[in-house]
Amino acid sequence: MRGGLTPAWTVIFVPPTPRTSTKRVGVKMRTVRVLAMLVLAMLLPALALSWSWIDTQSTSAQQMAQRLVAQERLMAVLNDSLDTYRQATLAVRAATLPPPNMMMPLGGRITSWFSRARLHPILHVYRPHKGIDLAAAAGTRIVAPGTAVVASVTRRFGFGLTIELVHSGDVVTRYAHLRSAIVHAGDRVTMGQAIATVGSSGLSTAPHLHFEVLVKGTAVDPVAFLARTRTVPVASPRASPRASPRATPVLGSAPAGGTH
Repeated sequence: MRGGLTPAWTVIFVPPTPRTSTKRVGVKMRTVRVLAMLVLAMLLPALALSWSWIDTQSTSAQQMAQRLVAQERLMAVLNDSLDTYRQATLAVRAATLPPPNMMMPLGGRITSWFSRARLHPILHVYRPHKGIDLAAAAGTRIVAPGTAVVASVTRRFGFGLTIELVHSGDVVTRYAHLRSAIVHAGDRVTMGQAIATVGSSGLSTAPHLHFEVLVKGTAVDPVAFLARTRTVPVASPRASPRASPRATPVLGSAPAGGTH
C-alpha cells in the first residue's frame, strides 16, 4: 500500500476499432482475492472429486486384476481336473477293450480250424474244436499276442501242459500241448514276449500249438477275433491260385503239424 491507496489491478480494454479509445478499469486487490477464493472454492471440490474418482478407478483395476488372476487359477485347476477325468475315463474304457493289434502267437500253417463240430483224430467222436491248431517244430517259441497277466500254468489230461493269459476286455487266451513254459502264474507279459515252447503233451498226434480265445468265458474264432483287434492296416499277402479261401499267411516254415 502506497500513499494510503489500496493496491489494485488495472485492466485495459482494447477496442476492436482504432477510432475508439481504450478503457481502463481498476480492480482492487481485495476484489481479486475474493474472486480467487471463490474460484478456489469452486475448484477444490471438483479436484477432490476427480482425485476420489481416480483412486476408485485404481482400486477397481486392482480388484479386477486380482479377480482375473483368481479366474486363471480356477481355470488351471479345472483343466487339470478335466485331464485327470479324461485319463481316468480312457483307462476305464481301455480296461473294457481287448489289447489293440493282437498278433498270432506262432508263425505257421493252420492244420485245424475253429469248429462247432469236428471229428477228433484220437477219440474218433464229433466234438467242438474251440480253437485252432498251428503246425510248428517241437521247441518253437510261442509268444504272447498282447499285453496280459499269466493266469495259470497247469497240466490237463487232454491239453497237456497249458498256459492261460488274461487280457483286458475280459479276454483269455489259452495255449495247449506245450513242451515247456517260460513264464509263471502272476507274471505280466507284453506283446511278442516268449511264454512257452511247442510240444505234443496231452492228447496230440504230433507237435503243434492249440490256441484258443475266450471272451467273457465263451470260446470264439481266434483268427476272426485277432482280425477285429486290428487298428493299424496290414498289407494283405499275395494270393496264390491254389490257396484255400481260409488260408492265412505263413510267417515261417513249419513241418506238417498234428492235431488233438
